[in-house]
Amino acid sequence: MARVNARKRSRTLQGSGHSRVGWLIKNDDPSFKAGLTLLWALLLLIVSAFALDWMLRPDNFPVENVDFEGRFKHVTRQQLIDVLNGEVGGNFYALDLDAVKARVESLPWVYRASVRRNWPRDLHVRLTEQRFVARWGDRAWLNQASELVRLRSGAPLEKLPRLYGPAGTHTQVLRRYRSFSWALEPVGLKITAITLTPRRSYRVQLDKGVTLILARENPDARIERFARAYRGELASHAMRIKQVDLRYTNGFSVKWADPPALLPSRVDVTREY
Repeated sequence: MARVNARKRSRTLQGSGHSRVGWLIKNDDPSFKAGLTLLWALLLLIVSAFALDWMLRPDNFPVENVDFEGRFKHVTRQQLIDVLNGEVGGNFYALDLDAVKARVESLPWVYRASVRRNWPRDLHVRLTEQRFVARWGDRAWLNQASELVRLRSGAPLEKLPRLYGPAGTHTQVLRRYRSFSWALEPVGLKITAITLTPRRSYRVQLDKGVTLILARENPDARIERFARAYRGELASHAMRIKQVDLRYTNGFSVKWADPPALLPSRVDVTREY
């Protein structure tokens, strides 16, 4: 009888243990499932963190090659390599593309640059060189976007027009240079220099040695008036003109370097053109 009871007790214990395992596996309690999910998520996060840390270590996955694309006229490949020295030697995946872009654009002759990764471990840099349209003062140049750029040497740019004016007026003077040039080009006149004075009047130097003086009010209209008069009466005497004062309301005056025989040394033009 004792043996029978012992066997029954053993079977009872065994059955109880099996039911506990089944409870652990098949438990439908929402809080249990949430805890299990959180545990798996935590383990996955830890593994991912270790994997990311290993992947982003500076010594792992170094950049193998840097390709440069663009029309190189004033920027050399060696300059690009030198400016990026120490900037692209680290991990390919951790590379700061904005920092690389800024380094390339720090070269004075580089206008804009774009940088992208080329898998598996190459870097591609595309750049556009500056296109300068004028010289500002004696130490700077203006590019196609009206931005001031300082160069160590501007020998290739000596033929560009020279613009002068108070600090911070380079955009305004360049805008006037473009509008004045547009008005004078049809009559064959080219601007070599423009000065914006502290009183905001303009002195415009032309390629034929003529100086134009304009008031601050309506300078574009005054230039257009001069262009019409030049086409009609002054072109044949262009080499003799020294200065044209366009500050008059309805006309301008001409100062002659070598006056024509039939004209006085100074002629006042008062009629509309």
